[in-house]
Amino acid sequence: MQLTPEIKKQLEEQKKQCVFCKLISGEIPNAKKVFEDDKTIALLDIYPAVKGHVVYMLKEHYPMPAYVPGEEFKHKFSLIPGLSKSLKSAVVKTGINVFMAIGGAAGQQSPHFMVHLLPREDDDGFFNFLFNRKGDGLSENEQKMLQQNLPIMMKNHFGRHPAEWHSGNGEIPKHLEDIYNNSKVLYEDEKVLCVIPDKNLTKGHIIIYSKSEEREVEKLSQQDSSHLFFTASLASTAVFEGLQAHATNIILKSGRCEDNPKGKLEIHILPRWQDDKLQGLMWESKQAKYNLDSIAKNIKDKTWNVKYQKEVVDGKKDTKENKLEVKTPPVNSPYEEIMKAIESLRS
Repeated sequence: MQLTPEIKKQLEEQKKQCVFCKLISGEIPNAKKVFEDDKTIALLDIYPAVKGHVVYMLKEHYPMPAYVPGEEFKHKFSLIPGLSKSLKSAVVKTGINVFMAIGGAAGQQSPHFMVHLLPREDDDGFFNFLFNRKGDGLSENEQKMLQQNLPIMMKNHFGRHPAEWHSGNGEIPKHLEDIYNNSKVLYEDEKVLCVIPDKNLTKGHIIIYSKSEEREVEKLSQQDSSHLFFTASLASTAVFEGLQAHATNIILKSGRCEDNPKGKLEIHILPRWQDDKLQGLMWESKQAKYNLDSIAKNIKDKTWNVKYQKEVVDGKKDTKENKLEVKTPPVNSPYEEIMKAIESLRS
């Protein structure tokens, strides 16, 4: 989204009242910081859903992903694998959820957009993401609309940056063969597969899979991670705009836990409407009964080597070790991509 002087002024006023901006600046002391670099910061949640619950955000104030410049979006979501690995190691867990609420109807409570990192394990007592899929399906026209819009949105973005564009669909890896053959495919490229599942949690439910990794988000390269979350953000915007939803949730499941017994890596896009039947996705805020300072120290001790590495543009590929660093062309925000897609469809 193009930030006009009026929007910038509104954000500056909003920022003055933002609790998280005050925690980041130190105006409110004693934030339990577990990670920080020049653009992002992660804090231990003092009212955790599970032990080791971390909130991760950009330092700059943005109320939702549509406002985030492309380079900052890429920086933020490239670090998810490293942070997930560090977090799971620090609290000795077998899985992790990445949770985002975009809009009040989806449970967004702060005007500072953030990502919740929830380390998980079997028998942890957290059942909020144990999906019982039997929601309404899409009409034929709605399905065609998404099947048309999402590929255009992706091509509009990556087609302008050939170093990042992966032409064609690539191959279907063995771990996605059944899903590919038994689901309605919305979009695929060499890195991701995006489908409408046979059984939906709600109307417009989309699932996105990585073609390079079956189970653990921490095994993704930084490039593959940013691509996966950029696809998720565009899919979220597509269902928000196309289905006139009030909000969306983006929920990643990875590794084994109570609500992911097969340990698969998948991202669920859930359109939300006011007073819908998905209120149980949010958790009740409760004071922790254990020592938060000790948990924060353990996590911080593991995140010291998490660093953002810029992608390469000269034909080389990003590696899972993420050691290469070369500047890439600037990228647009997800909101700008969907506006370009809509304009392409109208022309």
